[in-house]
Amino acid sequence: MVPRFAIVVALLAACAISPEAQQPPRDTPAQPSTTTTAAAGRIAGRVVAADTGRPIKRARVFLSAAELPGGRGILTDDDGGFEFSDLPTGRYTLYASKSGFIQLFYGQRRPLQAGTPLQLLNGQQLKGVDFALPRGGVISGRVSDENGDVMPGVAVAILRYQYQQGDRQLMPAGRAQTDDRGVYRVWGLNPGEYYISATAQGENSGGGRGRGGQDGARGGGRGRGGGLAPDEDQDQLMYAPTYYPGVGSVADARSVTVGVSQEVLGVDFGLQLVRTATISGHVENPNGSRATNGNITLTPQNRSGTGRGNFGTTYGSRIDGYGQFSIANVPPGLYTLRARNNDRDAPLTASQPLSVSGDVDGVAVVLQSGGSLAGTIVFPPGSTPAPTDLSQVRLSAPSADPDDNAGPMPNPRVNKDGTFTIDGVTVGTHFVRPNGGGLRGWNLKSVTVDGRDVTDIPIAIRSGQRISNIVVTFTDKVTEINGSVTDAQGNAVTESTVLAFSTNSAVWRPQSRQIATARPDQTGMFRIRSLPAGEYYVVTVDPSEQGEWFDPTYLDQHRGGAARVTLGDGDVKTQDLRVSR
Repeated sequence: MVPRFAIVVALLAACAISPEAQQPPRDTPAQPSTTTTAAAGRIAGRVVAADTGRPIKRARVFLSAAELPGGRGILTDDDGGFEFSDLPTGRYTLYASKSGFIQLFYGQRRPLQAGTPLQLLNGQQLKGVDFALPRGGVISGRVSDENGDVMPGVAVAILRYQYQQGDRQLMPAGRAQTDDRGVYRVWGLNPGEYYISATAQGENSGGGRGRGGQDGARGGGRGRGGGLAPDEDQDQLMYAPTYYPGVGSVADARSVTVGVSQEVLGVDFGLQLVRTATISGHVENPNGSRATNGNITLTPQNRSGTGRGNFGTTYGSRIDGYGQFSIANVPPGLYTLRARNNDRDAPLTASQPLSVSGDVDGVAVVLQSGGSLAGTIVFPPGSTPAPTDLSQVRLSAPSADPDDNAGPMPNPRVNKDGTFTIDGVTVGTHFVRPNGGGLRGWNLKSVTVDGRDVTDIPIAIRSGQRISNIVVTFTDKVTEINGSVTDAQGNAVTESTVLAFSTNSAVWRPQSRQIATARPDQTGMFRIRSLPAGEYYVVTVDPSEQGEWFDPTYLDQHRGGAARVTLGDGDVKTQDLRVSR
């Protein structure tokens, strides 16, 4: 896990609200996001540099809320000041950014952490909403070849682990290219732990007829390459994508720690010159005929002990009219080979592991047809009018497997009579979920197959299978957990995160509907809405990373001492929390 950086407490000082801000009374009820009042409120403040205190002019400040569709942005004046006026009552988030500085949300204490929302009452004037932006950190170094000579024009990526869709993955945080001295410099970085990747490009790739040759086609740059295989009699040497301090896998890489506004220099390493391979074979349709279109990709199976290291060079090739493919200049390693035809409405896909230590010929790939899901959507009578045009509602079948990235998934419209069919669902396990559009005031209540509740149970799809009798039911009875977060003296606490998660550990998974968080506003009040009915733990936490709460181990650690709240359909429960400082 990424360590907790004590030095980033400085970020807390970046966002302090003045005592002039009025505080709403304790018994003020939470307002639904669909309710708006007269636009008479105001939020004003100033943006300065954290190191010098000097005003930052032309900084961008952005304000968003459910009551403010599209949000509102403004640039600071010469004194670093900003002001948003004519604002409706609502719960606002606010951030400030400027090139060369770390972007901060109001109340943010750690990198990538959510900020403190601002509760604005009717006509309220919030002043002194100030930001002190730290300057971004820097990583710089030199990239060399196997002889220690400089390597200009090398693409360098700065990577860090983040939770994406509830799954911890290696994501790019900055990019650069080495200059004529082989030197790279990436700036504007948040404090944290980073990994550095370097990929040779163009003439520096070393592909083809020995080092520096030009006859080989390289399938790199995270996109499709491949092409015709080079002469088999020639040595195939290439600079493989390399991680600091000079290794071929992120699992073996060494991280670099950057503090607030810190410059980390001298992160030097050399590229690996390796003997590459050509991967070739053919692709068949389910009936045994040769595929005549589509694409093949090879993705490195980089895994580390801290998450999924699936960032890296992807090698690929098109499937030709005879069903054949060839991918040149593939470095040794473990890969996942994926194939897909070009029919989006009826995709055929395949996925299989592949170990590369030399040329691999005669790879046979058999495409599989997907399945289909069919059923009806239901809006029970309630206080909220059901959508008048059901064809505006869309459903999707997202994969339950975080490694399943076979390509775009079908996202069909529902028929006007409420029936739907989702064709081309890839083989594997899937959920059924609404995908926005025409559902204002309604939330998913349940998904059943032949009367069996599968709302949060993955549906297994086999090739050619059709699953019917699916009923997707919505509800306008929205749940809510609200309350206050205070210390032992009764003072409002705004720095903590409130976490609500199901007491049923079977649903502790990425993007679970039964896991939600909220930050208290400037008065210590929080609100969590739209959880499914059930029993929940509610506790204050101090996560080191956004999304850390989707990790079952993290949730298990916070069960002890948590309050329990039971929610029925439409229940609004108040649960006050106390934090020990």
